[in-house]
Amino acid sequence: MAVVLDELPELTQCHPSTLSAGDVLLVAGGFEDRAFASADIFLGAAGARAIALDYLPFDARNRTAELCQKLSARGFSAVVVQYDRYHPEPLAESLAYALRLGTARRIVIDISGMSKLAIMIAMDVACDLDLEVTIFYAEAEQYGPSKNDYDTARSQGSLHQPTVQLYTGVQGVMRTSRLSSVAMQGQPSAAIAFMSFNEYVTQALVDAVYPSSLFLINGRPPALTWREAAMYWIHEQLITEWPSEDNPVTGIGDERLPLRATSTLHYGDTVRELLGLYWQIAADYRILLAPTGSKMQTVASYLVKALHPDIHVEYPTPKGFLDLYSTGIAQKWQVSFPALGRWTRGIRLAERRSRFANAAPHISESQA
Repeated sequence: MAVVLDELPELTQCHPSTLSAGDVLLVAGGFEDRAFASADIFLGAAGARAIALDYLPFDARNRTAELCQKLSARGFSAVVVQYDRYHPEPLAESLAYALRLGTARRIVIDISGMSKLAIMIAMDVACDLDLEVTIFYAEAEQYGPSKNDYDTARSQGSLHQPTVQLYTGVQGVMRTSRLSSVAMQGQPSAAIAFMSFNEYVTQALVDAVYPSSLFLINGRPPALTWREAAMYWIHEQLITEWPSEDNPVTGIGDERLPLRATSTLHYGDTVRELLGLYWQIAADYRILLAPTGSKMQTVASYLVKALHPDIHVEYPTPKGFLDLYSTGIAQKWQVSFPALGRWTRGIRLAERRSRFANAAPHISESQA
């Protein structure tokens, strides 16, 4: 595991800069304020291009046209690619086509307002095309729901209290061929999912794939620390339905928290946790991974999937969003990867060499 963690690029604060010919900015035309964060911080020099994802089904709150106007004013040649959240399969081909129209060298993926499945698809296309990848992420100033919403819901004693739900329901569990795996079909499956403010998405995953085991990862925000306890409280009833050793909890009474938790911002935490789980259960289970956590936890999920193609990705997709989404734009972050295809292949080989060398020194390097 150390051989992977040592190679992870550092997450750093992002400052205003200029993108040039060969750079492509990918941004989603969502309705949150931070959907405009990358258009505010990046300028486009001659030859810089931008791709704006336009979400389907249609939501009048989405601001794709406004975003494209902003990108053009900032010097980018912008095109629109549609992304149907209920039918995600065509996105990869559309993105690849748009990227091949020019001589793309690097893609800057603004994940701030992007669907988590779209994040994974975009990173996978970049990996296939062996592009350099910069992940851009803007935090919000205020996240919904508020602590007051949570406290009110908890006082009423309902795990499914609508005031702490960001979504109006779950449309279904989506998958795409490029993030799927046929490895170990017919074997018992283990689902790995992230806690969030909507236990319904986790329940929808369980109902759809019927896993033999369920491993949940909580989120640990760098601020708003009350949310860690809140996400556990929302999932507490579900957790009790599974063996306690799979989701260990520490503490007493209202002070209980899951032992398995990772930073919602610093992606290396999640890479470490997912790799540990993978090597713990991969020999006995087909692994189903659901990127239901934070945006940066989703970036980590893709990296681990890229290192281990036998992982199968399933994503419970919300039907819609209530008016409890985040507002404002706070700190901006970036992490830059070299040519992603070659980087992941190199790390994958190094991890296997290290793993097999430690487990069985007699195995030759060619066998590993």
